[in-house]
Amino acid sequence: MKKKYECPARPPERAELSNNPVMMCHEISHLSRARVRELNDSEDSAAPRGTRLVLSFLATGDGVTQQELVLATHLRAPTVSVILKNLEDGGFVERRRDSVDMRSLRVYLTESGRELDRRNIDKIKQVDSLALTGLSAEETAELMLLLGRIRDNLLCDKNGKEEKEDK
Repeated sequence: MKKKYECPARPPERAELSNNPVMMCHEISHLSRARVRELNDSEDSAAPRGTRLVLSFLATGDGVTQQELVLATHLRAPTVSVILKNLEDGGFVERRRDSVDMRSLRVYLTESGRELDRRNIDKIKQVDSLALTGLSAEETAELMLLLGRIRDNLLCDKNGKEEKEDK
């Protein structure tokens, strides 16, 4: 039986953090993850944080190395390693030797992994719909524009240049 969603407690109000959009985004992120967890089936409930991100990245272009996943997801290498081990044990990904560089392993989604990603997308869309209730299309577009700018600022170095991957 599915447990009823319980709204997490609001964080304490702190004057020094009031009107802080990044903290608001952080809180929204936690709340949306809590809502998605509520929609998860039993197979998803034990997934480590970042699993959906790794699945999503692989769904848009698998056949990457573990190091490429670390760089693309901004997760730590040990976290990605644990996520991949769990996904591999569950039959959602497989690792294959690179045909050119036999020392490298590349990660690929299985059909089960693609199906899990599709289910995750459906859950995220449900939570998005709830979160955007009462906003007009114009307000949603403006919100996405502003959030995109914030994200881009965080992806840039101190001089305003996009950070490059070390190769």
